[in-house]
Amino acid sequence: MQNRTLFIFSALLLVICACICGCTGTVGTNTTPVPTAAVTETPAAATATPTATATAAAATNATGNGITIVDDTGTSVYVPAGVERIVSLAPSITELYFAMTDDNSTTKLVGRTSYDNYPEEALLVDSIGGMTTGASIESIISKDPDLIMSTTMVDMNMINQLRANGYPVLVFEIDKLEDIFENIRVMGKVLNEEKNAESLITKINGEISEIEARPHETPLPKTMYAVAADPMYVAGSETYLDELITLAGGINCYSDMSGYGIVTTESIIERQPEVIIVIKGPMDSGLNMREQILNNKELANVPAVKTGRIYTVDDDIVSRPGPRVGQALEILYSCISENAQ
Repeated sequence: MQNRTLFIFSALLLVICACICGCTGTVGTNTTPVPTAAVTETPAAATATPTATATAAAATNATGNGITIVDDTGTSVYVPAGVERIVSLAPSITELYFAMTDDNSTTKLVGRTSYDNYPEEALLVDSIGGMTTGASIESIISKDPDLIMSTTMVDMNMINQLRANGYPVLVFEIDKLEDIFENIRVMGKVLNEEKNAESLITKINGEISEIEARPHETPLPKTMYAVAADPMYVAGSETYLDELITLAGGINCYSDMSGYGIVTTESIIERQPEVIIVIKGPMDSGLNMREQILNNKELANVPAVKTGRIYTVDDDIVSRPGPRVGQALEILYSCISENAQ
Protein backbone atom coordinates (compact mmCIF):
# COMPACT_ATOMS: atom_id res chain seq x y z
CA MET A 1 0.00 0.00 0.00
CA GLN A 2 2.87 2.34 0.78
CA ASN A 3 4.45 1.72 -2.63
CA ARG A 4 1.11 2.26 -4.32
CA THR A 5 0.62 5.57 -2.55
CA LEU A 6 4.11 6.69 -3.53
CA PHE A 7 3.48 5.67 -7.14
CA ILE A 8 0.23 7.64 -7.34
CA PHE A 9 1.89 10.70 -5.83
CA SER A 10 4.76 10.44 -8.30
CA ALA A 11 2.32 10.22 -11.18
CA LEU A 12 0.49 13.30 -9.98
CA LEU A 13 3.80 15.14 -9.89
CA LEU A 14 4.54 13.99 -13.41
CA VAL A 15 1.15 15.15 -14.62
CA ILE A 16 2.00 18.73 -13.87
CA CYS A 17 5.40 19.29 -14.94
CA ALA A 18 7.57 16.97 -16.08
CA CYS A 19 4.47 16.35 -16.54
CA ILE A 20 4.75 15.45 -16.60
CA CYS A 21 5.59 17.41 -17.21
CA GLY A 22 3.39 19.90 -16.29
CA CYS A 23 -0.32 19.81 -15.97
CA THR A 24 -2.37 20.43 -12.87
CA GLY A 25 -5.95 20.42 -11.80
CA THR A 26 -8.47 18.28 -9.98
CA VAL A 27 -9.73 15.18 -11.78
CA GLY A 28 -13.11 15.74 -13.35
CA THR A 29 -13.03 19.52 -13.12
CA ASN A 30 -11.97 22.21 -15.55
CA THR A 31 -8.98 24.37 -14.74
CA THR A 32 -9.73 28.09 -14.77
CA PRO A 33 -7.71 29.78 -17.52
CA VAL A 34 -5.06 32.22 -16.39
CA PRO A 35 -3.86 35.32 -18.19
CA THR A 36 -1.14 35.01 -20.80
CA ALA A 37 2.05 36.63 -19.62
CA ALA A 38 2.14 40.27 -20.62
CA VAL A 39 5.33 42.30 -20.80
CA THR A 40 5.62 46.05 -20.38
CA GLU A 41 8.60 48.32 -20.01
CA THR A 42 8.83 49.80 -16.52
CA PRO A 43 11.13 52.58 -15.30
CA ALA A 44 13.21 51.97 -12.22
CA ALA A 45 11.08 54.40 -10.23
CA ALA A 46 8.23 51.90 -10.35
CA THR A 47 10.17 49.28 -8.39
CA ALA A 48 8.26 48.08 -5.35
CA THR A 49 10.04 48.67 -2.05
CA PRO A 50 11.36 45.32 -0.78
CA THR A 51 10.30 44.06 2.63
CA ALA A 52 12.60 44.47 5.58
CA THR A 53 13.83 40.89 5.16
CA ALA A 54 14.79 41.32 1.51
CA THR A 55 18.40 40.58 0.69
CA ALA A 56 20.70 43.09 -0.94
CA ALA A 57 20.60 41.20 -4.24
CA ALA A 58 16.83 41.56 -4.55
CA ALA A 59 16.89 45.16 -3.45
CA THR A 60 19.84 46.63 -5.32
CA ASN A 61 19.53 45.02 -8.75
CA ALA A 62 16.49 47.15 -9.55
CA THR A 63 18.48 49.84 -11.32
CA GLY A 64 18.04 51.22 -14.80
CA ASN A 65 14.98 50.25 -16.81
CA GLY A 66 13.34 46.95 -15.95
CA ILE A 67 10.19 45.25 -17.18
CA THR A 68 6.92 44.36 -15.52
CA ILE A 69 5.44 41.02 -16.48
CA VAL A 70 1.97 39.75 -15.64
CA ASP A 71 2.75 36.07 -15.21
CA ASP A 72 0.46 33.07 -15.53
CA THR A 73 -0.88 33.48 -12.00
CA GLY A 74 -2.06 37.00 -12.89
CA THR A 75 0.65 38.55 -10.71
CA SER A 76 2.53 41.66 -11.87
CA VAL A 77 6.21 40.89 -11.42
CA TYR A 78 8.86 43.60 -11.76
CA VAL A 79 12.08 42.20 -13.21
CA PRO A 80 15.00 44.61 -12.86
CA ALA A 81 17.37 45.27 -15.73
CA GLY A 82 20.59 43.31 -15.91
CA VAL A 83 19.60 40.17 -14.01
CA GLU A 84 22.50 37.73 -13.79
CA ARG A 85 21.84 35.00 -11.22
CA ILE A 86 18.88 32.73 -12.06
CA VAL A 87 17.20 29.96 -10.08
CA SER A 88 14.89 27.50 -11.85
CA LEU A 89 12.23 25.61 -9.90
CA ALA A 90 11.18 23.21 -12.69
CA PRO A 91 12.91 20.84 -15.15
CA SER A 92 11.11 22.33 -18.15
CA ILE A 93 12.30 25.83 -17.24
CA THR A 94 15.87 24.59 -16.83
CA GLU A 95 15.79 22.94 -20.26
CA LEU A 96 14.43 26.12 -21.85
CA TYR A 97 17.12 28.18 -20.13
CA PHE A 98 19.95 26.10 -21.57
CA ALA A 99 18.25 25.89 -24.98
CA MET A 100 18.30 29.67 -25.40
CA THR A 101 21.58 30.64 -23.74
CA ASP A 102 25.17 30.22 -24.90
CA ASP A 103 28.72 31.25 -24.03
CA ASN A 104 27.87 34.89 -24.75
CA SER A 105 24.95 35.00 -22.34
CA THR A 106 25.04 37.49 -19.49
CA THR A 107 23.07 35.29 -17.08
CA LYS A 108 24.01 32.21 -15.10
CA LEU A 109 21.81 29.45 -13.70
CA VAL A 110 22.87 29.11 -10.06
CA GLY A 111 20.14 26.82 -8.75
CA ARG A 112 17.89 24.03 -10.07
CA THR A 113 15.75 21.22 -8.66
CA SER A 114 16.92 17.66 -8.13
CA TYR A 115 14.70 16.57 -11.04
CA ASP A 116 16.52 18.77 -13.55
CA ASN A 117 18.63 16.16 -15.34
CA TYR A 118 18.91 17.60 -18.87
CA PRO A 119 21.04 18.82 -20.52
CA GLU A 120 24.25 17.50 -18.96
CA GLU A 121 25.28 21.06 -18.08
CA ALA A 122 22.31 21.24 -15.73
CA LEU A 123 23.90 18.61 -13.50
CA LEU A 124 26.80 21.00 -12.88
CA VAL A 125 24.39 23.51 -11.29
CA ASP A 126 23.76 23.28 -7.54
CA SER A 127 20.48 21.58 -6.59
CA ILE A 128 18.10 23.36 -4.23
CA GLY A 129 16.03 20.21 -3.59
CA GLY A 130 12.83 18.69 -4.95
CA MET A 131 10.25 20.32 -7.18
CA THR A 132 7.22 20.14 -4.88
CA THR A 133 8.97 18.85 -1.76
CA GLY A 134 12.50 19.12 -0.48
CA ALA A 135 13.23 22.63 -1.71
CA SER A 136 13.35 25.30 0.97
CA ILE A 137 13.26 29.07 1.08
CA GLU A 138 16.69 29.03 2.67
CA SER A 139 18.29 26.90 -0.05
CA ILE A 140 16.90 29.18 -2.76
CA ILE A 141 17.89 32.40 -1.03
CA SER A 142 21.39 31.02 -0.42
CA LYS A 143 21.93 31.19 -4.19
CA ASP A 144 21.51 34.98 -4.07
CA PRO A 145 19.21 35.01 -7.14
CA ASP A 146 18.28 38.08 -9.15
CA LEU A 147 15.36 36.18 -10.72
CA ILE A 148 13.50 32.97 -9.90
CA MET A 149 11.50 31.14 -12.55
CA SER A 150 8.90 28.53 -11.70
CA THR A 151 5.72 26.81 -12.91
CA THR A 152 2.22 26.52 -11.51
CA MET A 153 3.04 23.08 -10.11
CA VAL A 154 5.33 24.53 -7.45
CA ASP A 155 3.92 25.27 -4.00
CA MET A 156 2.48 28.79 -4.15
CA ASN A 157 3.11 29.29 -0.44
CA MET A 158 6.83 29.09 -1.14
CA ILE A 159 6.46 31.39 -4.17
CA ASN A 160 4.58 33.95 -2.08
CA GLN A 161 7.21 33.82 0.67
CA LEU A 162 9.97 34.45 -1.84
CA ARG A 163 8.04 37.38 -3.28
CA ALA A 164 7.41 38.75 0.21
CA ASN A 165 11.17 38.74 0.73
CA GLY A 166 11.68 40.94 -2.31
CA TYR A 167 12.59 38.33 -4.91
CA PRO A 168 11.02 38.52 -8.38
CA VAL A 169 9.42 35.15 -9.16
CA LEU A 170 7.90 34.43 -12.58
CA VAL A 171 5.42 31.56 -12.65
CA PHE A 172 4.66 29.87 -15.97
CA GLU A 173 1.90 27.58 -17.16
CA ILE A 174 3.10 24.49 -19.05
CA ASP A 175 -0.17 22.86 -20.05
CA LYS A 176 -0.11 23.44 -23.82
CA LEU A 177 2.26 23.81 -26.75
CA GLU A 178 1.42 27.50 -26.94
CA ASP A 179 2.48 27.82 -23.31
CA ILE A 180 5.94 26.64 -24.30
CA PHE A 181 6.21 29.25 -27.05
CA GLU A 182 4.95 32.03 -24.80
CA ASN A 183 7.33 30.98 -22.03
CA ILE A 184 10.24 31.07 -24.47
CA ARG A 185 9.27 34.60 -25.53
CA VAL A 186 9.01 35.88 -21.96
CA MET A 187 12.21 34.16 -20.86
CA GLY A 188 13.96 35.58 -23.91
CA LYS A 189 12.86 39.04 -22.85
CA VAL A 190 13.97 38.85 -19.21
CA LEU A 191 17.23 37.01 -20.00
CA ASN A 192 18.15 39.35 -22.85
CA GLU A 193 18.03 36.38 -25.23
CA GLU A 194 15.24 37.48 -27.56
CA LYS A 195 17.09 36.50 -30.75
CA ASN A 196 17.89 33.03 -29.43
CA ALA A 197 14.32 32.68 -28.16
CA GLU A 198 12.84 33.36 -31.59
CA SER A 199 15.34 30.96 -33.17
CA LEU A 200 14.26 28.27 -30.73
CA ILE A 201 10.60 28.84 -31.54
CA THR A 202 11.36 28.62 -35.25
CA LYS A 203 13.29 25.37 -34.70
CA ILE A 204 10.46 23.76 -32.70
CA ASN A 205 7.82 24.83 -35.21
CA GLY A 206 9.92 23.37 -38.02
CA GLU A 207 10.19 20.03 -36.22
CA ILE A 208 6.43 19.97 -35.61
CA SER A 209 5.65 20.78 -39.25
CA GLU A 210 7.99 18.06 -40.51
CA ILE A 211 6.31 15.35 -38.45
CA GLU A 212 2.81 16.65 -39.22
CA ALA A 213 3.58 16.29 -42.93
CA ARG A 214 4.46 12.61 -42.62
CA PRO A 215 1.98 9.84 -43.55
CA HIS A 216 -0.32 8.57 -40.81
CA GLU A 217 -2.21 5.34 -40.33
CA THR A 218 -5.73 5.16 -41.74
CA PRO A 219 -7.93 5.24 -39.79
CA LEU A 220 -6.06 7.13 -37.10
CA PRO A 221 -5.43 4.73 -34.20
CA LYS A 222 -7.26 5.28 -30.93
CA THR A 223 -4.52 6.08 -28.43
CA MET A 224 -4.31 6.12 -24.63
CA TYR A 225 -1.45 7.77 -22.76
CA ALA A 226 -1.07 6.54 -19.17
CA VAL A 227 1.13 8.16 -16.56
CA ALA A 228 0.23 5.64 -13.84
CA ALA A 229 -1.18 2.11 -13.95
CA ASP A 230 -2.50 1.40 -10.44
CA PRO A 231 -4.89 3.13 -10.56
CA MET A 232 -4.83 3.97 -14.27
CA TYR A 233 -4.18 7.69 -14.66
CA VAL A 234 -4.42 9.02 -18.21
CA ALA A 235 -4.13 12.20 -20.27
CA GLY A 236 -7.35 13.77 -21.52
CA SER A 237 -8.05 16.84 -23.60
CA GLU A 238 -6.68 20.33 -22.88
CA THR A 239 -3.26 18.83 -22.15
CA TYR A 240 0.17 18.96 -23.73
CA LEU A 241 0.12 15.19 -24.25
CA ASP A 242 -3.26 15.32 -26.00
CA GLU A 243 -1.77 17.78 -28.48
CA LEU A 244 1.24 15.54 -29.07
CA ILE A 245 -0.98 12.50 -29.67
CA THR A 246 -2.91 14.42 -32.33
CA LEU A 247 0.23 15.76 -34.03
CA ALA A 248 1.75 12.26 -34.07
CA GLY A 249 -1.27 10.86 -35.89
CA GLY A 250 -3.47 9.44 -33.16
CA ILE A 251 -6.90 10.04 -31.63
CA ASN A 252 -6.92 10.38 -27.86
CA CYS A 253 -9.33 7.81 -26.40
CA TYR A 254 -10.04 10.20 -23.56
CA SER A 255 -10.44 13.43 -25.48
CA ASP A 256 -13.85 13.86 -23.82
CA MET A 257 -12.16 14.13 -20.40
CA SER A 258 -10.54 17.45 -19.54
CA GLY A 259 -7.10 17.32 -18.01
CA TYR A 260 -5.77 14.18 -16.34
CA GLY A 261 -7.85 11.63 -14.49
CA ILE A 262 -8.22 8.14 -13.07
CA VAL A 263 -10.08 5.74 -15.37
CA THR A 264 -11.52 2.29 -14.73
CA THR A 265 -10.72 -1.00 -16.42
CA GLU A 266 -14.29 -1.04 -17.71
CA SER A 267 -13.75 2.35 -19.32
CA ILE A 268 -10.62 1.14 -21.11
CA ILE A 269 -12.46 -1.95 -22.39
CA GLU A 270 -15.28 0.24 -23.63
CA ARG A 271 -12.97 2.63 -25.48
CA GLN A 272 -10.84 -0.10 -27.08
CA PRO A 273 -7.51 1.72 -27.48
CA GLU A 274 -5.41 0.45 -30.37
CA VAL A 275 -2.24 2.04 -29.02
CA ILE A 276 -1.32 2.40 -25.34
CA ILE A 277 1.63 4.54 -24.30
CA VAL A 278 3.09 4.28 -20.80
CA ILE A 279 6.02 6.01 -19.15
CA LYS A 280 9.43 4.86 -18.07
CA GLY A 281 11.50 7.31 -16.10
CA PRO A 282 12.52 8.43 -12.62
CA MET A 283 8.96 9.33 -11.63
CA ASP A 284 7.37 5.92 -12.27
CA SER A 285 8.98 4.38 -9.16
CA GLY A 286 10.58 1.59 -11.18
CA LEU A 287 7.26 -0.17 -11.83
CA ASN A 288 6.82 -1.81 -15.23
CA MET A 289 3.54 -0.34 -16.39
CA ARG A 290 3.57 -2.27 -19.66
CA GLU A 291 3.75 -5.58 -17.82
CA GLN A 292 1.01 -4.49 -15.44
CA ILE A 293 -1.32 -3.87 -18.37
CA LEU A 294 -0.34 -7.04 -20.22
CA ASN A 295 -0.89 -9.12 -17.08
CA ASN A 296 -4.35 -7.67 -16.45
CA LYS A 297 -6.60 -10.48 -17.74
CA GLU A 298 -9.58 -8.15 -17.91
CA LEU A 299 -7.79 -6.16 -20.63
CA ALA A 300 -6.86 -9.21 -22.72
CA ASN A 301 -9.30 -8.33 -25.53
CA VAL A 302 -8.33 -4.67 -25.78
CA PRO A 303 -6.82 -4.19 -29.28
CA ALA A 304 -3.53 -2.67 -28.03
CA VAL A 305 -3.05 -5.63 -25.67
CA LYS A 306 -3.93 -8.23 -28.31
CA THR A 307 -1.48 -6.77 -30.85
CA GLY A 308 1.20 -5.86 -28.32
CA ARG A 309 1.04 -2.16 -29.23
CA ILE A 310 1.90 -0.99 -25.74
CA TYR A 311 4.91 1.29 -25.85
CA THR A 312 7.12 2.47 -23.02
CA VAL A 313 8.52 5.97 -23.52
CA ASP A 314 10.97 8.16 -21.63
CA ASP A 315 8.74 10.58 -19.75
CA ASP A 316 11.60 13.06 -19.32
CA ILE A 317 11.53 13.60 -23.07
CA VAL A 318 7.88 13.05 -23.97
CA SER A 319 6.04 14.42 -20.96
CA ARG A 320 8.20 17.43 -20.16
CA PRO A 321 6.92 20.59 -21.92
CA GLY A 322 10.20 22.13 -22.93
CA PRO A 323 12.48 22.54 -25.94
CA ARG A 324 12.53 18.82 -26.85
CA VAL A 325 9.08 18.86 -28.48
CA GLY A 326 10.52 17.53 -31.73
CA GLN A 327 12.11 14.56 -29.98
CA ALA A 328 8.88 13.87 -28.11
CA LEU A 329 6.88 13.90 -31.34
CA GLU A 330 9.43 11.66 -33.06
CA ILE A 331 9.02 9.08 -30.30
CA LEU A 332 5.21 9.24 -30.33
CA TYR A 333 5.08 9.12 -34.12
CA SER A 334 7.13 5.90 -34.11
CA CYS A 335 4.57 4.40 -31.71
CA ILE A 336 1.30 5.72 -33.12
CA SER A 337 2.08 5.75 -36.84
CA GLU A 338 4.41 2.77 -37.12
CA ASN A 339 2.17 1.15 -39.76
CA ALA A 340 1.73 4.29 -41.85
CA GLN A 341 2.30 3.79 -45.58
